[in-house]
Amino acid sequence: MGLRRLFGMGDGGGEGREPAEIDTQITSFACLPGGPVTADVVIRAGSRPLTVDHLNVRVFARCHGTDGELEKEGYQIDRLDCSRHRLGLEPGAEERVTCRGRLPWETPVTELAGQALGVDVSLTTQFDWEREAPVLDLDFLHVTAPPLYEAVFGAFAGEGYRVEGSHLVRGSVPDTEYHKGLHQVFTLTDPTLGVDRFAELEVVLHQNAVGAMVYVRRADRSTYRWGSKPRARTFAAAHHEAGHVDFGPRVRDALEKLALMDA
Repeated sequence: MGLRRLFGMGDGGGEGREPAEIDTQITSFACLPGGPVTADVVIRAGSRPLTVDHLNVRVFARCHGTDGELEKEGYQIDRLDCSRHRLGLEPGAEERVTCRGRLPWETPVTELAGQALGVDVSLTTQFDWEREAPVLDLDFLHVTAPPLYEAVFGAFAGEGYRVEGSHLVRGSVPDTEYHKGLHQVFTLTDPTLGVDRFAELEVVLHQNAVGAMVYVRRADRSTYRWGSKPRARTFAAAHHEAGHVDFGPRVRDALEKLALMDA
């Protein structure tokens, strides 16, 4: 969120006194699930010395509970490894701390083919200082969809279904190997709506280092609990297939079987 002036710290409480400042700079050129993320945290002391007791930089995502309500507290996806956690700064001094991590494969994406999806993933910088209340600094983290996502959703677009948006739900996909307790739901719509078509679909990609299992179901926007939603059809897609394999037949097969399930 750029430079943040921390009034009351170091010390902005009087005329001519300068407050401390914090500025988190995301230095990763493009963040992808399974890829690296780096950031520099710049802390500047104000008119008096500043002691940082502990520095934390974490990746959070805002998600819905199974009741459909957007949870107030974000879900922690990852914690970055910072080169330093405790700092002591003289008045006017500046420290730059580099933090690095690797996003889990299950990290939600915030954009697909340049389209913002409405998903909130943030880098949260927190430090405790001189036994006072912790300080928080939030920076929106852009997580780009990998080529596999674009290939799969390109195949859906070939069948008339285009991504309208996405949201996150607390809870893992049943009967899968998972490491994070949330999943990302993509809503797809078909404006042509033939007589044998679903108006809306929900698609979930459960991704790992090899590829993704793709879940396709009739959309039910009012339901968030996985087991209460319509049944899903699945197909597998590998990362190495993106750009080399036409996923159209797999998508058509899933849609045909989905129609038979509802017949």
